[in-house]
Amino acid sequence: MKRNLLTITLIIAFIIEAALTILCFFKPATAMSLFGMAYSNETSFLGYIIAWFCLLVSIMILYAMAGLRNNNNGYKTLIYILGCWWIALGIGVYVSFKKTDNLLLDSLKGAILIVLNYLYANDKKSPSS
Repeated sequence: MKRNLLTITLIIAFIIEAALTILCFFKPATAMSLFGMAYSNETSFLGYIIAWFCLLVSIMILYAMAGLRNNNNGYKTLIYILGCWWIALGIGVYVSFKKTDNLLLDSLKGAILIVLNYLYANDKKSPSS
């Protein structure tokens, strides 16, 4: 059950990150407006960098899901890193820009991943639970 919840949470996180990645690469003006920035020649480079960061995070999520599926030990650390990344991102955006939607979406997603990963990794039952 814990493994299924962890997998579902990773799938949801991947869908969100993949959607942001596609949006940033193919509709950068729309993506920048989501972040509260005007798209111009000066900010187009920032939009490009954001797209690559979103792609990197999407790939990391896929790698973590593959590790979870194959029951490799490395996935645990990667999920903790992703969870801490999202918590810090949500808190940082909230403190800097007072955007509560990022605080809720990113920090909650990160906290859920960390808790589920901890519960699954420390489960003394069989790996299939």
